[in-house]
Amino acid sequence: MTNHDCVGELAGLLDVERQVASSFLIDFSSAMVAELLAVRKLSLKGLGSFTVTHHPAEKKNTASAIIYTPPSDRLTFSRQLSGADDTVRLAVTKLSMNPTDAERFTGALASLFSGAAQQQREIRLNGIGRFALEQGLYSFVPERSLEELLNREYQDLQEVVLPQLEPTQDKKEGKTGKKLRYIIPLSLFVLVALLFGVFSVMKPKTIVSRSAEPQPVRIERVADHSEKLAAVVHRSTAPHRELSVSPPSSGREVANDSLVLAQESYTIVLVTFRKEETIRKEVARYRSEGITVFVWPAYEKGIKYYRLVTGAFSDRNAAVERIGQMAEKNATNAYIQHVIKRVVLHGEKGL
Repeated sequence: MTNHDCVGELAGLLDVERQVASSFLIDFSSAMVAELLAVRKLSLKGLGSFTVTHHPAEKKNTASAIIYTPPSDRLTFSRQLSGADDTVRLAVTKLSMNPTDAERFTGALASLFSGAAQQQREIRLNGIGRFALEQGLYSFVPERSLEELLNREYQDLQEVVLPQLEPTQDKKEGKTGKKLRYIIPLSLFVLVALLFGVFSVMKPKTIVSRSAEPQPVRIERVADHSEKLAAVVHRSTAPHRELSVSPPSSGREVANDSLVLAQESYTIVLVTFRKEETIRKEVARYRSEGITVFVWPAYEKGIKYYRLVTGAFSDRNAAVERIGQMAEKNATNAYIQHVIKRVVLHGEKGL
């Protein structure tokens, strides 16, 4: 059962036009996405239950390397309902149906879903994923865009591999260990004697001026990435909590069309899109409503996407308070982002 067939069957069950049935199905799929992002679980009569499972960061030791795997959130599906059916509630709160219409609509959906599952027909839910027969097993495959939204907090973290000391190198060090035991003390004695001779003829002011010279600092990129991942490892042990939207900031540096997010601060991500054209429209929409927004680009496996953020906060509670002041339509898919590294964001210039 493709989307086309699904819309046709739903239209017949509800006795409405195909266009109306298609609109119902699209709106209900969007409501499912919002529910999973906010509550992390969802049960639908006739279909089953969805659960977002958190997998914390891991450190693995192998013979050749130490491997740091970033945390992730994964969507799992079960044919068994876990808890009460959420279909009617979503139809009333998200699709603005009255209780009578909601019962009729959800009854049709349950019939549609259960029939497709029993006959193992393919069915697609926009933004959620598809149910299909794969290698003799009728299973669920989540849509990539939903997985990206579920893991938006971890930005573009990649697996970090740090090489271990090779065994051959250990053997070489073992063979030369005895020689080094005698060579190193002798070399240090000669070096101290030479330095004593040099400094004995130097003026005190020369010594002071040399000691004041700045020393070069070398920053290893892989160390920076490891620290970033280590910070996420630490945060992943805390209870996971999903939050919503907000407008401007609270006492952080904002200049012209830019926003400075300091390290260890917080901001609020309103929406995430992959198309530049879409994010431009969203920038204009939010600003027309008086909400100052900025674009935070990110990359995931070579694919660029855009996060629309608002506000800079010194602590999480301030961001939570701001979210409570937002209109519900803007807060549906938003969440609080912990800023690990200082970044400067812009409006449309950030695209």
